Amino acid sequence: MENLNDEQKLAVTTTDGPLLVLSGAGTGKTRVLTSRVAHILYNNLARPWEILALTFTNRAANEMRFRVALYKEISHLCADLWMGTFHSICLRILRSNCVAAGLQPNFLIYGEDDQKSVLKRVIVNLGLDVKEFNPSDWVDNISNIKDKGLFNDNALNLSENAQKIMSAYNQELVRLNAVDFGDIILYVLKLFENNPEILRKYQNQFKYILVDEFQDTNGAQMQFLRVLTRDKDMPNICCVGDDDQSIYSWRGAEIRNILEFEKTYPGAKIIRLETNYRSTVNILGAANSLIKNNMGRLGKDLKCNDASQTGEPVYVFQLPSDWDEAHFITDIILKNANNNFASFAVLIRAGAISRTFEEEFTSRGVPYKLVGATKFYDRAEIRDAIAYIRLLVYPFDDISFERVISKPRRGFGDGAIAKLRASGGHFMDALRNANLSSKQQIAADEFLSAFDFDWQNMQPKDAVQQLLERTGYLKMWRESKENDANERLEHIRELIGGVVSKYDSLAEFLEHAALMMTDDNDNESEEKNVVSIMTIHAAKGLEFNTVFLPAWEEGIFPNDKKSDSDIEEERRLAYVAITRARERVIITHAMVRTVFGQRLYQNKSRFIDEIDKQFMNNNDIFEARQNTTQNHKKQFVKKPESVVGKMVCHAQMGNGVVIAENENTLTIAFKKIGIKNVVRDFVKFI
Repeated sequence: MENLNDEQKLAVTTTDGPLLVLSGAGTGKTRVLTSRVAHILYNNLARPWEILALTFTNRAANEMRFRVALYKEISHLCADLWMGTFHSICLRILRSNCVAAGLQPNFLIYGEDDQKSVLKRVIVNLGLDVKEFNPSDWVDNISNIKDKGLFNDNALNLSENAQKIMSAYNQELVRLNAVDFGDIILYVLKLFENNPEILRKYQNQFKYILVDEFQDTNGAQMQFLRVLTRDKDMPNICCVGDDDQSIYSWRGAEIRNILEFEKTYPGAKIIRLETNYRSTVNILGAANSLIKNNMGRLGKDLKCNDASQTGEPVYVFQLPSDWDEAHFITDIILKNANNNFASFAVLIRAGAISRTFEEEFTSRGVPYKLVGATKFYDRAEIRDAIAYIRLLVYPFDDISFERVISKPRRGFGDGAIAKLRASGGHFMDALRNANLSSKQQIAADEFLSAFDFDWQNMQPKDAVQQLLERTGYLKMWRESKENDANERLEHIRELIGGVVSKYDSLAEFLEHAALMMTDDNDNESEEKNVVSIMTIHAAKGLEFNTVFLPAWEEGIFPNDKKSDSDIEEERRLAYVAITRARERVIITHAMVRTVFGQRLYQNKSRFIDEIDKQFMNNNDIFEARQNTTQNHKKQFVKKPESVVGKMVCHAQMGNGVVIAENENTLTIAFKKIGIKNVVRDFVKFI
């Protein structure tokens, strides 16, 4: 208790009745949870098996158990704690009550690949087209339904075919004595509903329930908590979470669970943890002022544990283009890393933003790792496209041939490939002379003719576009029912318009791609001293000295959304991003960004204007204090005295923004007609 502040002590010692602990970023949430478990055990309020502590990851559960075990007086009790994820705890209940739950002993747990196989068989057996009812889509559809806690067929409101698929799929799982991930909680809910005596057993056993990251609970998980506490007037349930960090609605999290806690548990107490031990006064002030624009929140204000640590302002910089943005951020890192690259993080809203940083960091020797997203050149669709290009330029490339011959499917299985291999020549040559079935011959002729065009006299990006159209690869993704098909098409467009277009020949591009794909960063999982590039979602729970937040532009961040609730989640995501920083936040936005090969004029994010100006920099010189033993200052970069970034008006072309200047010639991004070079004397600054 001696290491807790007053609000933390109150959260630990308030053990009677329902309690919601609103724990802001960096306020010691895990310390409160572990101290609360230790307090209950130390004071003999419950025996270890009478405490149920629920987390969202096994790592969090292991960390919590480890910390509780550090208390020597109670360390011997930790083995008997019911501490784990919702799914691991429910699985434990099912294993002990499998027959009553309608399962045979030793039931299997099916992962995503197993589910796809079952669904494919089910869909075919129902006489439905797997192209129309894609098994991958149905894995997600079924998961979404089960995560809501819906198992009454009448409540699902599905189409006739969807009901058939869902019913047949569940029946097949029963026949196979298997459950999928979503079933684990649903089976427990059914077990409790059909067996009141088993429910009472667990209700009586768990005298104290603790829930971590409560804002991330889905419908099924909330039903589980309600059932366990249903027959108690004032259950001892303590939920710890932060409504301002609820950012996972896309995977089923329901923010209403935390917002309606007092409605679910009348008489509940709410304790706010607002003392932040991570960030400076300015960083917290910026985050607080931003999140106050959300209406759907319970409300709290983070404050620095040391009010004298004002710190640096939150820096906001406008750059001419996305490549200038990447270059600018790389400059800052190289000038200030002092071989401590791990203190920097680049947090992005969307995975495609990473490409410019990956290429800039690679070319300038900045070690990095991409966390929570697949590297641009590691994406399957990018490697497929590159394989097609390699086969066009180097027809003897059998490795690329094998990769693309079945994308899209052309009826060439292992047997056909074996025939080609037996010829002893290169696959493309063998395909021209192979003894094939009539159907395979037609497919072979179409495949070969796709490469037969005058690509050497075309612009590289046009040649690639035509190649991927002629081979049917783009059509395959356009017609795909997979959830991420559009995203894959966007990545391919980015490759063509944003990368290939920069090279004079396809051979030059392929050399560049080979370097990127064999980059040493691929093997740096053990490397600690690297800059982290990650999505904001992946950064939740982490912290860094300096956090770069690029591409804060309308349409990117916030993303294109339709409803106010979507915008509020985007704003919560921005709040999470800012509060990852200990010392320094640098927000950047570009006036022009290349999106799928098109140079588009960008407007800065509304979130920038929502941050209180008193916490932001208003200077032309970007200067930051470094917390070193010498307590000296380092100047990061000086913004040039230029007209770049200024608004102008042209009599014929209208309004625009200066994105570059060369003596008396200005490069201007006009809102209506795009980018033009104009003599300075013909524009008026506004």
